[in-house]
Amino acid sequence: MITEKNNGLKILKFENLCGEAGLKHGVSTRSGGVSPEPYASLNLGFGTADLSENVTENLTLFCEALGGAFEKTVRMRQAYTSNVRVIGPDFEFSGSAPAIPDCDALVTNLKGVPLLALSADCGLTVFYDPTHSVLAVCHSGWRGAMLDIYGQVISVMKLRFGTAPADLIAGVSPMISAENYPVKDDLLEKFRLFYPEDVTRKCLIMKDGRHHFSLKDLLKHQLQELGVMNYEFAHMCTYAGKDLFYSWRRDGHRAGRFGLLAALV
Repeated sequence: MITEKNNGLKILKFENLCGEAGLKHGVSTRSGGVSPEPYASLNLGFGTADLSENVTENLTLFCEALGGAFEKTVRMRQAYTSNVRVIGPDFEFSGSAPAIPDCDALVTNLKGVPLLALSADCGLTVFYDPTHSVLAVCHSGWRGAMLDIYGQVISVMKLRFGTAPADLIAGVSPMISAENYPVKDDLLEKFRLFYPEDVTRKCLIMKDGRHHFSLKDLLKHQLQELGVMNYEFAHMCTYAGKDLFYSWRRDGHRAGRFGLLAALV
């Protein structure tokens, strides 16, 4: 990833997408905003105990840093689903970054409409189809991954816009690493219901007598199975990178949210 400073913010960008003239994108870090401790300082999550006016100002700063408008930004009330919403010309903008309920992925072919996904350990992904000028962003933790949110997103892009997986360029944000993600037996049992042993071996490691889960390796496996070959993962851990990222596993209810924002131009 590439680090840029803009509008007083430190923003991460995917190298494989930086040369695409039809797309603006960025992943926020926690620096450059107005929120006080424990959210200091660029908290983008309205669902936290931070003041809503702080979050609004932070989102405005982030949007402006990427050349987008906060009032045109579409965000989600994420619920760990595989639900996908298409933002088309009939979408009604409220002027205050409307939140789509019960949704974890957004797809659009509208230019100048930023799409936002938030995280505090999960993976955030941008999919860009330069052939048909179509964009998607999605939020995926282990539930979303097992519900095949990537497959759902790509199916919608195929059906509505003719996207071919081989044409897609994908970027996946920082997320919690396997090193810092111990899991209980119930998740282990669920995982083995969905995937064969060879995939299980890729995504589970033993550390100090406990199983640890690699969300990154599962998402990478899914991209490959879906035929997406041009992808980039951010090799940074949200749990370990306390100065840059929020982490639910590390901070619990004191965790803010960082975001991935992308827009067609």
